[in-house]
Amino acid sequence: MNDEKFLILKMVEEGKITSEEAAALLDALEADKAAGLGKLGDHGGTIPTLSEAEARGGASSFERLRDALEHREDAEFKVVLEEEARRFAKNVEAAAEKFSRLVEERIEKEVKPALANLPAFLAKIPVIGEWVGEFSTATEERQGAFLDSTIRLELSTDNGSIEVQGWPESHYHMVLKKKVRGNDEEAVRERVAEVVQVEESGNWLRVKGRTGINEAVHIKLSVPQDKLYELAVSTSNGRITITSLKDVMGSITTSNGRVTIKDLQGTRLAARTSNGTIECDNINLQELILNTSNGRISADGFAQRLEARTSNGSIEVTPRLGSALQEQSLDLHTANSGIQVNLPPALAGACWLDLSGGFGSINVNLNDMLYHIKEDYFGSKRVQGETKGYGTANARIRVVARSANGGITIDKIQS
Repeated sequence: MNDEKFLILKMVEEGKITSEEAAALLDALEADKAAGLGKLGDHGGTIPTLSEAEARGGASSFERLRDALEHREDAEFKVVLEEEARRFAKNVEAAAEKFSRLVEERIEKEVKPALANLPAFLAKIPVIGEWVGEFSTATEERQGAFLDSTIRLELSTDNGSIEVQGWPESHYHMVLKKKVRGNDEEAVRERVAEVVQVEESGNWLRVKGRTGINEAVHIKLSVPQDKLYELAVSTSNGRITITSLKDVMGSITTSNGRVTIKDLQGTRLAARTSNGTIECDNINLQELILNTSNGRISADGFAQRLEARTSNGSIEVTPRLGSALQEQSLDLHTANSGIQVNLPPALAGACWLDLSGGFGSINVNLNDMLYHIKEDYFGSKRVQGETKGYGTANARIRVVARSANGGITIDKIQS
């Protein structure tokens, strides 16, 4: 048993602190060890540690809490503990953001000298290894036409980015950028021919990257924007971008990469990544499911049902009114960061809230709130209530938000 844990137990034995306060100190001690660390998807490695000044801000969380316990009133201890929880949440989020940006930047860069000093664990990520050593690049372009109004797009690659964009043309156009290795020119030509498989018909298009170690296939596809698209888009190491489609449904999956969704309308869409951000802008969907780790989530637009879950990242949602007067619901969960909901005036006066957190603050900056539950205990906060206009409004919103170590804020957008 280390000295810090022994000291905590000794303080309990001497009656200086309660068992609940001891548990909080032990959590703070573990937080000091974990701050700035995280999981690198399924590829091993950890998030680089923050500098001493960033991660500790001077004395450690444990030391500050211990001092507060030994020379405090209960109210003072509560303030200090909440301050430390907020500090820890910000540090973890900053580390996660720094790491996800690092991975994204390294994956996108095509300049080998910039990668010479990569940490060893990053070099093991296949798509990063793609930029190191000798390789050959080939670009293939294809185009065709879809005969039906409903199209299934199955796009997958082990290593590489995927971009799908709607355009006003009546045909589709695809660019495949292939990076392969080979001992000689003939071997390279053979590998270029077999590294990706393309199949198509009048109502579907299937593209499958068959990459080996340190190879990559990047897919860029432009499609007629006025058709209904069912998406099955996935990559292991790379970003995914879906834009400008008028009727869409399906799933998007990546790791070690960012997901960008913009100017989309449709029914149900699910997006998942790890070690990356998810950004949604100008959306109009019936259901949107977002899931990441070590990255933030932002969503601006209308979704009748929005579920967003992350760890070590913040969540910010700006709901908009849909074309029809419908009730929207937000289900937002994060662990070590904050949640921000920005409501337009029409929804700010017609909302129902169920908010709970640990050591972070809960701020509801709305008028005419009727509170059913308003609790503020040590390490636990809960707010449940509704605005006076919620029961009679046609366009209204329900917000469920949970954050373990971060604040929750519900704001009204100024008109």
